[in-house]
Amino acid sequence: MIRNSAILAVSVSIMFLSGCESLRHTVTPPAETFHKSSIFTPQKISFNQLTEFTTAWQITAYIDVYDQYKSRIKAPGIWRFELYSKVPRSADPTGGRIKLWPDLDLTQPAANNGLWQDYLRCYRFELNLDTEITSGEGYILETICYTAEGKAISDTIEFKR
Repeated sequence: MIRNSAILAVSVSIMFLSGCESLRHTVTPPAETFHKSSIFTPQKISFNQLTEFTTAWQITAYIDVYDQYKSRIKAPGIWRFELYSKVPRSADPTGGRIKLWPDLDLTQPAANNGLWQDYLRCYRFELNLDTEITSGEGYILETICYTAEGKAISDTIEFKR
């Protein structure tokens, strides 16, 4: 009888001590774990080879945005585009300005997603011209992206009609 009572007491004690709930550990990483440099931010932009005059009245610009690890990313920013005539055989080939488009605000998700081409991993901008571009020595298209971090990153591309 004492033996049965001892077994029952040990069994009940084990049930109460073991419990049914698992112990959860929450880990809070130290503040210095995530350095500012490890956040994926735009560092460079470049026109890709798809940029062209699509009609005499329109340029379609495809632009890649790169982070500090040279991966193409999507990022909020404000974009500015300018078209110049090209001066041949010159140290500074940028001639007179032909067109300055209004700034494009891509800081809101809907606007940003509207111009992002996920399958190409780049942005696609359709830039309409006021006048027909027929021919010439060439053109220089420049873009500047003002990032959320306050940086201005730019690129240019030369092309002919």
